[in-house]
Amino acid sequence: MTTSLPADSRSDSERCNEHHSGRRSDRPDTSLPLRLKAGCKINLYLHITGVREDGYHELDTLFYPLPEPSDTLDLEAGAPDSGLTLLCERADLCTERNTLHKAWRMFGEATGYQPDLRLTLTKGVPDGAGLGGGSADAAVFLNYLNTAAGKAALDADALNALAASIGADVPFFLNNVPARATGIGEKLVPDNVDLSGFILLLACPPEHVSTPWAFKAWDESRSAKVGKNAPDQLTLPAHMYTRPSSRALWLFNSFESVVFAAFPKLRAYKGSLIRHGAAAVVMSGSGASLFALYREMEKAMQASDSLAREGVRTFIHHL
Repeated sequence: MTTSLPADSRSDSERCNEHHSGRRSDRPDTSLPLRLKAGCKINLYLHITGVREDGYHELDTLFYPLPEPSDTLDLEAGAPDSGLTLLCERADLCTERNTLHKAWRMFGEATGYQPDLRLTLTKGVPDGAGLGGGSADAAVFLNYLNTAAGKAALDADALNALAASIGADVPFFLNNVPARATGIGEKLVPDNVDLSGFILLLACPPEHVSTPWAFKAWDESRSAKVGKNAPDQLTLPAHMYTRPSSRALWLFNSFESVVFAAFPKLRAYKGSLIRHGAAAVVMSGSGASLFALYREMEKAMQASDSLAREGVRTFIHHL
């Protein structure tokens, strides 16, 4: 069941922040060295509602956090005046384009607090999977910086705005609770979606889907369908696009039609999960990961074993 919390006089980011067990008022330990973990998210539904004049896409989506797969951030004090030293076994991530570098730089510009740090990133969240790994890393790091900044720390609204300027999914990971997101993903309202009793199987295929490519493909597909009655995605018929008045949880992804057309193996993996008894299967984000909801652990394990034989990593969560 998906129900937004009642409105009150606080901002959405403040209400989200209330549900975050690591909020600044808790004053968690920030002494170094320190190990931080950054999980991931799935999109229980994702509807692309339009394109803004600046080229960004408007979304209506329901984010749901998962603890695994995860990235690890190991923080140590850096040498004086060294800035941020980012280390990772993947050289392509050790650049100033990384969301961690961007978070450190932009937080320093906003607050004047820019500590010398040595950060070792260990990746566990796959790239091109629609799980928000880079955004989760940035959010966990921002929360650390904001806590360590003391009197220079930003309030919830300012931190949320800074996070949105780093990446569309970063504000969600600041609080890491189920939330409905609109705009480009920065307008968040906590959601008390209840999946208790389900077993969630997350499948992470080796295929890599580029998010910019997926949006471009969706744009081209929409243009090609102007004046036609072609369906926009595969999970629900087109007339189900508007949010239904029923309280039932609705699961779909606007990207599925274009991504499955270009990556037929992903369509096949979805079919395999359904054949193994899933109550629902949906692609997350722009892909390539898929999640399936099961009522029985035995069926989820059978599905996991089947995908493992095809080289697909899986993670099982008992919700």
